[in-house]
Formats: sequence, structure tokens, C-alpha cells
Amino acid sequence: MELRRVKPSELDLSLGRLRQVPEGAVREKLASLRSKGQISPLVAAEQAGVLVLIDGFARHLAAVRLGLESLLVEVAQLSPVQMKAQVYLRNRERGFQLLEECRLVQELAEAEGQSQVEIGEHLERHKSWVCRRLSLMRSLSPSLVEDLSLGMLGPGSLRQLALLPPRNQEELVAVSKREGLGPRDTATLVDLWRRAPDPESRRYLIEHPQDAIRRARGKPDEPVDPRLGKAGRQALEGMTALRQTSLRLLRRLRDGLGDLPPEGVAVLAEARRRAAEDSRSALEAVEGWLSKQGGT
Repeated sequence: MELRRVKPSELDLSLGRLRQVPEGAVREKLASLRSKGQISPLVAAEQAGVLVLIDGFARHLAAVRLGLESLLVEVAQLSPVQMKAQVYLRNRERGFQLLEECRLVQELAEAEGQSQVEIGEHLERHKSWVCRRLSLMRSLSPSLVEDLSLGMLGPGSLRQLALLPPRNQEELVAVSKREGLGPRDTATLVDLWRRAPDPESRRYLIEHPQDAIRRARGKPDEPVDPRLGKAGRQALEGMTALRQTSLRLLRRLRDGLGDLPPEGVAVLAEARRRAAEDSRSALEAVEGWLSKQGGT
């Protein structure tokens, strides 16, 4: 390797497509360059006389904004496959987003013709790690993959999105952007969509995502109606149970109760009185609440 002084404009930034550079990281490098100057060199590989930047995209952008005339660059002799592998290897400890990993693995597989085993060797990862990222990338909507902001959704959101048809992926990402949802809320939105019981509840989720996310804190493995939330769901479950019990009682009476002694009849009469009072009170309370809400 050798060190060279290079104008920022002379560096080929084509591998930047494999990285996402948050604005916060650029501002941090701006402050560092102003106060301390360049502490460590950028890294580039020479290809047919062109220096292709491998590491230092945030510093490069900061240098351009500051109008620096030159940067110290460490130049390596690498093959195209090795260049792309180094983009990952030099940044994985500082944070390489899941979507970035997926893009890199896909490019090594499709553009460079590398097998999953070879990719794993280049990136110092197991074949199963490579396989999972290839599968995720191929499950995501192609139009979303081109959207750089998708990488900010977080691993959980991406994995859940990949389980949906592409059209639904695009719809939910559009809602997330429209509402300014963060990674956690977006993951909740996608999870609620997957567990919604019917098209009406999904329509409500699209139209009122913030309200649905706030309300819906359902049990992990059960369908969740985002229109109800936890308390509303419990009220619905209670009325559903009451109705089901009533239907079972009707079927039992249609089949007959047999001959009962007067004492047994008295027990059932008292039970009917209490059931009538309590169920009537509960349903009247529901009716009162609904009338205040404008319901029927």
C-alpha cells in the first residue's frame, strides 16, 4: 500500500451505492476536520488508473463541503471482488446496516458471479448468513430497494416487510414516511398489518396508523384489530363469550333438561335471575357507552 495526496474530485465514488451515509455522520466528520484536520487516510483501490474509494465516504463528503483541496489516501491493489469485500470488512465494526449487507451480498452474487460459499469467505461470514441476506433481498420490492431511506427502517421492519407481497410492502413504507414513523413504530405497523383479521381493519390501519399503533398492544400470536386496542378487544371478547354461552344454553334447553326435583328447579331459577341481572347491567353499560360515542 502507498499514501497519496489526492483531490476529492479525483476519487471514483461508484462503490458508494453499497453504503448509506447518514447526515449525522457527515456533520461529525465536518467538525473533526475543522478542529483536528485529517487524522486517518481514506482507502481506495486503483483500477485502470482510477482511484475507487472503498472507505471514507462520510469524510470525503465532509471534505467537499469544506472545500479542501486534497485528502490523504491509502491506495491498495485489489480485485473488484476484493474491493467490495473491503467496503464491508472495514466498516462492519462501526455499523453496517442490514440493507447494506443485503445489497453487497446480492452484488457479489449477481454482478461478480460469486457462490454463497465464496461470498462467505470474502466477507468472513458463514454461508447461512449469506443465504439469509440473499433471500431477504430477493423478497423485498425492487422499487423499495432503490429507496435509500429504506435502510433506516431497522432489521426487524425489513424482515417483516419481506414476508408481505411487494404491493403491501410499498403501501406500508409509504404510510411510514407519511406519518414520520421511526423504526420501532414501523415494525409495529407491519406486525399489526400481518395480524389484522380482515380488510376493514387493515384499511383502518392505513388511514389511522398512529392511533392504531397506540391502541393495539395485542397478544403476540393472536389476530389484532387495530380499531379496538387492548381494552376494546377485551370488551369484544366479553360480549362474544356472552353470546356463545347464550347459544350453548339455547341448544341445551332445546335438547331438554330431563326430570329435575323442585330443589334443582329452584337452583336454576336463582341462577337465571342473577344471570339476567348481571348480563342486562353489562349490556346496558355497553349501550350507554356506545350512545355517547355516536354508535348504535
